[in-house]
Amino acid sequence: MTEQPYGRLLQWKRWDEVVSTAAMIVIVLSITWGVVSRYILPTPAAWTYELASLAFAWLVFFGAVTGVRLGTHAAIDVLVDALPMGFRRGVAWFNYLLLALLFVLLAVLFTKQAIASAGVHSVALNMSRAWYYGPLAIASAGLFVQHLLSDRPWRRETLERHADPII
Repeated sequence: MTEQPYGRLLQWKRWDEVVSTAAMIVIVLSITWGVVSRYILPTPAAWTYELASLAFAWLVFFGAVTGVRLGTHAAIDVLVDALPMGFRRGVAWFNYLLLALLFVLLAVLFTKQAIASAGVHSVALNMSRAWYYGPLAIASAGLFVQHLLSDRPWRRETLERHADPII
């Protein structure tokens, strides 16, 4: 029996979904409050756009971790599927190493940016910019780990899952 990728939301292995869901809730509530305060209350809330933008970045990056973990990212592999198995294996290894390098690079650069911008504060929320970049470094590290765990080009089933004949 294989383990289902879904289950209870509040599990350690689904931490990325918890963060993404919380970010989505923050976006909806922030934008809703922005609209209500602009059109109903006498003074509009200036912080809603900034908070929604921050939560959107978290949603995108932590949602990408979920996508890598579940293998739900789109793949356009018509050309690769037309190649012989040896070339397909080479492309799989190249993609695997290139994505691993990208995720490590993103984690390092976001970490450097979080450290460099720790003393800079946002305009409306007066929050350190490290809150903008630090979680993105964590998500990038999560992308790297999930990539290492899920996409294994040395396993034959990884190469054969798209081996249907081209019609």
